This record gives sequence, C-alpha cells and structure tokens, in this order.
Amino acid sequence: MAILNGDELSGLIGPIVIRRRKDGTAIVQSRAKSYTQSPKSKKNTKMFGYGSTVACHIRVQLSGSILFYDPQMINRFNNPVREVLKHCFNKKEKLFTLERDSFKRLADFEFNTKSPLVNFLWVKPEMVLEDNTLKVTIPEFKNGSQLIFPSGTNTCEVTITITQINISQALTSHELTNSFEINANQESYPAREIVFDVANGSLCVAAIGLTYYKRTDDIRVLYNSKLFSPANVIGALIVPGVYIQPPIPPTSNKGYSKEWVDAYKLRF
Repeated sequence: MAILNGDELSGLIGPIVIRRRKDGTAIVQSRAKSYTQSPKSKKNTKMFGYGSTVACHIRVQLSGSILFYDPQMINRFNNPVREVLKHCFNKKEKLFTLERDSFKRLADFEFNTKSPLVNFLWVKPEMVLEDNTLKVTIPEFKNGSQLIFPSGTNTCEVTITITQINISQALTSHELTNSFEINANQESYPAREIVFDVANGSLCVAAIGLTYYKRTDDIRVLYNSKLFSPANVIGALIVPGVYIQPPIPPTSNKGYSKEWVDAYKLRF
C-alpha cells in the first residue's frame, strides 16, 4: 500500500514500488515477483547443498595437511564433489551408488593454487588399498631437486591426512594422520610407507601438506603463509563393504567413546 506524505508518494502501487532516499530522491522499482521452485529445481538445490556438506566434512578432516588455502579453494573443491554425488545418485531408488573409485577425480587437487605442491615435491606419492589396510608410499627423493626448500628455510614437516567418512550410513570418525620432518642438510630421503587401518564403507581421501620452517636450535619459525602453503590430494577411494557398528558397552564403562558417530547432515 502506498503512503502520501504531503506531495510525496511512497510504497507499493500495483506492479511498482516507490521508495525515497534520505535526500528525498524517489526511486521507482518493479515489484518483486514471488517464485515457486519446481520439484526438479528443489531436487537440484538439495543436491547442491548436500554436495557442499560432504565437501565440508572432507575439508575439515584434511585440515591437518592444509595450513592455508587460496580464496577460491572452497568453491573449487565443492564443484567436483557435487558432480560425483550427482553422477552417483540413483533417481529411481533415491540412493547413492558409490563405487570404490567414485571419488578418484579428486586426486591431485591443489588446495593453494598460489603454491602448488607439485612445484615443490617432484615425486608422486601413491595410495594402495589391500583389504582394510590403506598404504601411502612416498618414493625416495633428493633434497634440492625433488624436494624444494624455499630460501631461508631448513626444515620441512610432511603431513599425511586421511578422511574417515561413511556417506551411505551417515557416519564419521576421526581422521588418520602421520607426519615426519626433513632437514635441508639431508642429501636424500629414503622411500617411506605409511600404513593405516580403514573401515568398510569409508570414503578415504588422502592429502599431503608441506610446512616449512627456519629452525635455530629448538626454535622453529613458520614460513608458510596464505600466499605459500603447498598441499594437495594424493588420491580418494571408498573401501568396499558395509560398516557394522560393534555393540556399545554398558554406560557404566566410563571413558568409552564410539569409534564412529552419527553425522545427521550427511543424511540425504
């Protein structure tokens, strides 16, 4: 409804809206139209939001390897996760059909495009699943040519992090992590195999991050920043099988915590 104040009119008149600025200038706009989403649009919106939720769970669990990321990283990472889920969604059954390699397109994703990890670690870590054992192997490399130390640094901490997310059953567990330190005065570093136990049905996304320091005796000064923080995804897979939660001990058993917890936002 419009309001007449002296010779000034403001408010809603049919399909237009008149409003006034503080200086009295009148602004005429079209009336906002109501919009009703179609069932298809609603489904697409729900899938869009769900994909962002799954991507967020992955990023949070990989935070041990991701010290700083570029401003566009969240959207860049959301997009492939959404596409995977959209591709794996069975519209007839209204269920996700997730195979072992459904998320493999996440491999080599760079979390900071301003400092891609591939420019600082010139060997490719590999991830292999054997039953419920996930092995991450870092090949032998030479310092200076295959592991680059930025000027002013002499120590690098390498961190491997793996997610434990069960999308189908809407469960999460704590991430798995392993880190080790390399000094610039080492000529080379031997091949290293890191072994993790993983549960059936787990989405395991493995990430590697490099954190550089200038070490003086026992004091370390961090070199990484928003403009420099190499980290990327080694690989991603889903462990075949269905996870079966073990019986919960009596509540009198203090100190017990479930290995896996419900993640209600993962329910589609």
